[in-house]
Amino acid sequence: MANRSYLYSLGNRPVAYADRPETISGLSEWPYDVPFMFRLLMSGDPQLCASLVSDGFDGDEPGSKTRLHAISSSFDPGFERVRRFIDIVRPLLLAAPETDPQSAAEAQPQSLLGRFKELISPGRKASALAAPPSAPVQLPIWLDETIAFLEAHRDRYLLLETVELDTMSEETEDALRTCVEQEIARCLHAGAALDALPADTAEAGRLLKKAIAQKCPAPLDAFFGLRLDDDCDSTRNGATEHPLGLQWSDVLYFDLWNRAEFEAHRDER
Repeated sequence: MANRSYLYSLGNRPVAYADRPETISGLSEWPYDVPFMFRLLMSGDPQLCASLVSDGFDGDEPGSKTRLHAISSSFDPGFERVRRFIDIVRPLLLAAPETDPQSAAEAQPQSLLGRFKELISPGRKASALAAPPSAPVQLPIWLDETIAFLEAHRDRYLLLETVELDTMSEETEDALRTCVEQEIARCLHAGAALDALPADTAEAGRLLKKAIAQKCPAPLDAFFGLRLDDDCDSTRNGATEHPLGLQWSDVLYFDLWNRAEFEAHRDER
């Protein structure tokens, strides 16, 4: 099984493993990474909290459990940033796909001399027949589904669990806590990047496209490498190393208990 990051909406900021919320719902999980949308959602006021996935490791001695941390953040500020990001992206998807200048020039109707040169150069490809880039088909649907899903699973707080990723490289309590603190910084960075875009949607879109294509100074460097097409999450085939993270589900590998479920399970033991 792949090590994953896990995202939940819930009703509290847990201060201990047993500090269960009245309500909790899965939102998404992602293998071997924390995608951009997770970080943007978590960018409101991220802070350390207790992990609800585990209260330590199997090899821990009784009474000396390794303290594991997750990240808590308010739902609404991050969700508003997600809304704005999507509002900026949508017009970009409606614009005519860009073609590089050389291809555009070659695609123009040829002169008589040009056609003659093509006849005597059989190895030359007829670039005028090349299909132009197509607009994304799935991405607009995924963006709409993102808003609808998050609206339907809205709660007071968010919980981001990264312990499976962190234990791939670290094992001590202090080192694992540092990993979580570093992820908090990345979440704040994503929010700062969105806030650094101009208020005007068209201007924001132009700057976003630039920051995606070339590495800009911080905080805009948080956008570098993202894709705004149907391969925005295609990490398995290598189309991107920086997933947006638009795959949502309330059924996750770790189905975390709310307070009533946790107490019922504890009473059975």
